[in-house]
Amino acid sequence: MTTATLTEGTIALVAERLADPERTAAVASRDDNRDPVYDAVMWGPLTLANGLPGTALLHGELARADATWRPVAHRHLAAAGRAMASAPGRGLFSGPAALLAAAQTCAGREGHYGALRRGLATWVAEDQTARLRAFGSRAREGGLGVDWAAYDLINGLSGTARLLVDAAADPAERSPAVEEALTASLRHLVALAEPVRVDGHEVPGWWVPPELQISDRDRADYPRGDFNLGMAHGISGPLAVLCSAYEADRVVPGMRGAIEGIAEWLLGWTLRDEAGAYWPARVDWEAEVAVRRPDALFTRTAWCYGTPGVAAALYRAGTVLGRPGWREAAVDALRAALRRDESRWAIEGPTVCHGYAGLLRVLARVAAASGDPVLLAGCERLTDRVLGCVDESAPFAFRHLMRFPAAARSPVPHRAVNVAGMLEGAAGVALALLPVDDGPLPWDRCLGLA
Repeated sequence: MTTATLTEGTIALVAERLADPERTAAVASRDDNRDPVYDAVMWGPLTLANGLPGTALLHGELARADATWRPVAHRHLAAAGRAMASAPGRGLFSGPAALLAAAQTCAGREGHYGALRRGLATWVAEDQTARLRAFGSRAREGGLGVDWAAYDLINGLSGTARLLVDAAADPAERSPAVEEALTASLRHLVALAEPVRVDGHEVPGWWVPPELQISDRDRADYPRGDFNLGMAHGISGPLAVLCSAYEADRVVPGMRGAIEGIAEWLLGWTLRDEAGAYWPARVDWEAEVAVRRPDALFTRTAWCYGTPGVAAALYRAGTVLGRPGWREAAVDALRAALRRDESRWAIEGPTVCHGYAGLLRVLARVAAASGDPVLLAGCERLTDRVLGCVDESAPFAFRHLMRFPAAARSPVPHRAVNVAGMLEGAAGVALALLPVDDGPLPWDRCLGLA
């Protein structure tokens, strides 16, 4: 059996296992599917990460080529809609914005769900405007620095800005509220790229000070704050979104300079080991203001953090601004990642966020755009790695691997949980296996890849 045939069969297997939204919810919400760190069931019905919008993405993408999947996509979208009343909005990956992302994908070329999409786009625009106003209040009060919600792709303003780029381009979704929120969002992201002066040092405006760190552990690890490079929660996400807006001709004053500034800052944080170039996950205050860069910092080889996400954003920036050196740096770092021993990748299991599927999708997108033979061979290698994780005894055919607090004292380093959605579940693995020959698919924008 060829790899192509096996890949098609695996995608179909996952789609069939996830076809019934009620069964999917029943399995994914079981008490044994708990996050071992936060001690919470890994099921959020209205999330892209592990809920029904994420499964709707899969069936919506399949319906673009095979109309028999359209009723299945509709059932998942409808089930997600019924969860609206109990799901708070937290950026692109949760709440009404997650449903809009799914509806935009399920709309297909025919433009289905126009009324639903218009209502959701208006909600996202109004919510975005309110959040921008809150961040503006902090700035006017003299507060320096921001938290992740000010800019990150998953929970922050850049992910929802990416939805608004598409909403503003679609007559079914476009409205004055959408137009105004998009323009304000892009101006906000551009302003974020402006440096700020703190304690006598000029540092990037996306500095997260200690009081705005997300957890006690982060406050302990970064007592003077930090600068996040990742695609999920760092500056690579806004860079990718600004590139999407630039490509869509939604340009605001200073946008080109912001793209250039972020890209050059990321390139300035290129570190090297015996395999070649890489980017760290996060940089603390002391390292950013130091005269000399550290020799090494922690990283992953994942979509969320590390070289893949940074490289994807840099490659896109190099494309939209015509900077071949940026594209070459991105390809060079991805080649180095493939040379690096896999034990140092710090990724686990088949899923998207920090697993093989996310790395595969980044490689596939950059390889398709560049034609680089090393990256194309890497795609084959990662496809085999993902396919090797299939477990037909698992309810959704793939399981998500989670480290747990006692792992250091245990012969079993992970807990395997049954997660349905896109970022941490089986739907995302199947989506990552979809071909990229005809360019980006709608779901790719949820990862900052389109």
